[in-house]
Amino acid sequence: MKIGLALGGGGARGLYHIGVLKALEKLKLKINCIAGTSMGSIIGGLYALYADGDKVENIISRTLQKHRKVIDSFKIFSAPTSVESKKLFLEKSFEFVKNAYLWNLRIVKPYLVSPRPFFKILKDLFSDRTFSDCKISFIATAVEINTAKLVLLKSGYLWRAIAASSALSGFFAPVKLKGRALVDGGTLVPLPAEVLKDECDFIIGVSVEVSSVDPPFTNNAIDIMFTVDQIRYKWIADRAMEEADFNIAPHIEGMDWPDFEKGWELVKRGEVETLARSDELFKAIKRAKLRKYFFFK
Repeated sequence: MKIGLALGGGGARGLYHIGVLKALEKLKLKINCIAGTSMGSIIGGLYALYADGDKVENIISRTLQKHRKVIDSFKIFSAPTSVESKKLFLEKSFEFVKNAYLWNLRIVKPYLVSPRPFFKILKDLFSDRTFSDCKISFIATAVEINTAKLVLLKSGYLWRAIAASSALSGFFAPVKLKGRALVDGGTLVPLPAEVLKDECDFIIGVSVEVSSVDPPFTNNAIDIMFTVDQIRYKWIADRAMEEADFNIAPHIEGMDWPDFEKGWELVKRGEVETLARSDELFKAIKRAKLRKYFFFK
């Protein structure tokens, strides 16, 4: 039976994925294919390349330390609460528009942050490795912004494909790849379990996205718009999780996507929580094997 692993996005919360991978190694559960989006594509790509959870953890740790100033600079776009995030979003968006209008009238940038430092981080992580170098079959997901279609990336340089899968819309510019303008795969599929249907018999999904809905604090237009956007995203995230045969979805609060210095405890937590559910996981796999035997013999 071929087992697939789908890893969703979530920025620093995605460090939880490393713990899950280390736990699956301890359980001696062989993963045949990995699909990742955004941070899930970074962790998933590294694991597909090395098939070693400890090595992935060490590589990520060294790279984050090396590029600490760049990563810390992303925090100006984060906020500790949903109310503050709304205010911050509006302030940053207004500031960006104002600066573009007053100081750069002839140039309209498709991003808030230059992609160059981000590309440098990914190049450090993956060097010139390609999909063909992977020990485990790997798929990175992205969305083609001009056609609104999900794109499955399976060949070429890993860092380039993962850059496209992680290109948070508006924050980073779309990544040009083979004539297509690609953005974060989580735009359409927060958890890429469905893309493994043709590749695997059993799919484990790991979702660390915050998909709860905060009720509007007032009835003003901005609060309502943000609440509706949360509702829409939660619906998409819930549908994506239904495509997996077994889901690991920890409740993570108090961490925004660039808070990597807070995230290392999630590695241990991912390992402990996955091991704690090992009986449940193996029972689900056994049921899937029986279904496959009786219905597809």
